[in-house]
Amino acid sequence: MVVALPWEVPPTFAVGAGRAALGVGRQAWTSEDQDLDDALAGLRTESGAKPELVAVDLYPGDPARRWAARNGLPVRAVVRHHALVAAVMAAHRLGPDEHVIGFAFDRGGYGPDGATWGGEVLAAGYKEFRRLAHLDYVRTAGRTHHAALAQLRHAGVPWDLDLPPVRACATRERRVLAGQLDSGHGCGATSSLGLLLDALAALHGPTTGHGAFDPYPMRGLDPGDLVRAVVGDVRRGTSAETIAARVRATVATLVARQARRCADDLGLDIVVLAGAVFDDPALTDAVCTALRGFTVLTGQPGQPPLVLGQLLCAAAG
Repeated sequence: MVVALPWEVPPTFAVGAGRAALGVGRQAWTSEDQDLDDALAGLRTESGAKPELVAVDLYPGDPARRWAARNGLPVRAVVRHHALVAAVMAAHRLGPDEHVIGFAFDRGGYGPDGATWGGEVLAAGYKEFRRLAHLDYVRTAGRTHHAALAQLRHAGVPWDLDLPPVRACATRERRVLAGQLDSGHGCGATSSLGLLLDALAALHGPTTGHGAFDPYPMRGLDPGDLVRAVVGDVRRGTSAETIAARVRATVATLVARQARRCADDLGLDIVVLAGAVFDDPALTDAVCTALRGFTVLTGQPGQPPLVLGQLLCAAAG
């Protein structure tokens, strides 16, 4: 039996025993080992199956690693963004030999290279994946609200006080953050589209409407192009609704461009949209419209669960 214990979304776990017995198991707080032990003991009594392998996240502090070590069980690390794509594949009942073009967009998770992934284009099945492209890495440090300043730094935009996220940071805080970003000390690298969108929202402010506008020009996968364009519109007094709609159109254009390139190179015609970025229905609608001609598979907000993808990827080996 394979056990998956997502460290960040208690209280769920998943178990699998053979191809025909995959499913989300009973609830158990992953932070409470005794609760998990009791739940799995009950499952073992009912089914006769016992844990043989534990799926874990690449995050070094994943409690599943501790639980597996305490129980003498081997672990299999599953990349978060592979699991996100696999979960959507399973929700749409794709078979074990199917492969898709997967767009895994969220606020980030550990990647095999030590960076924080989150703007990923993958060729994926359940057993393996290949990273085809990703947003260019941006150096980041500090707390979440520093994301906008990090994106501005990457884009070469000075931290002028007319920009809301710059005003939101105290002078000393900005000085410390600038030193970190310039030196790289205490910094990480991220390709997260979710963090990029958070940073852009901090620049243009809250929005409510959907709207349809032309995308911003973006030459490749460098988020700096988009950040500079948004800053320009903010300074011209463009409405937040218009800016947000243009950002959505830009993401949709980027996804469609990458999907067509991957389809030409690999012959794949199924596209999976996975990750919390696609919880935004307006953005998802824009992307699906741009992907006409492809079979597009999506989940519902918060569904299917990450734990299902972890289980399937670990079980596939």
